[in-house]
Amino acid sequence: MLTSLEATLGALVAASADPWVILPALVLITFLLEDVAIAAGVALALDGTIGWPAAFLAVAGGIALGDLGLYGTGRLALRVPALRRRLEDARVDRARAALDGRLGIAVLVARVVPGLRLATYTAAGLLGVSFPRFAALVVAAVAAWTAGLFWLATALGQALGELLERTFGIGPTAAVVLALLPLVLLALVLPRVMRGPSAEKPVNTGVSP
Repeated sequence: MLTSLEATLGALVAASADPWVILPALVLITFLLEDVAIAAGVALALDGTIGWPAAFLAVAGGIALGDLGLYGTGRLALRVPALRRRLEDARVDRARAALDGRLGIAVLVARVVPGLRLATYTAAGLLGVSFPRFAALVVAAVAAWTAGLFWLATALGQALGELLERTFGIGPTAAVVLALLPLVLLALVLPRVMRGPSAEKPVNTGVSP
């Protein structure tokens, strides 16, 4: 992970100091590794390479686009006639009503718990829940989630980065990268640990196979 984050930052800075090059790159990185994109955005902002608002908008915007893309994938799947016929069922209507009634909670839980977004957001598109409502909830959830991680990474990353810089004499950008690395690992591991054995239990969607 350290190599990945260092390579990401190195490629962004080496490519150009022009924000019009760095910001689209941050957006693309969110499609692959959200945590690395957040850490890279914070590190680049702390280093002064890009501004804080631009870093936040690039990362949050990329994450939101990826989430909305999952909804679009579900809608595109309806173009398959066999699948569309299978969805013409009373049980599917009940599942649609259940998801629509709890859409806010579903979006929030899927945003926080790893592994749920693909199924939840694709199902939202497949079942045809309101896109404007879904999009508004996704944008709100992503904004809150990204802002929280930006704040946490900034507060701890800056403090630890300054300590590493004073102690080991390394450059400020490298110090921030090293300081943010534990936060990235924690973001990846902690939700999986908290889920524990419950992740293996089947989820009752209300639709029989």
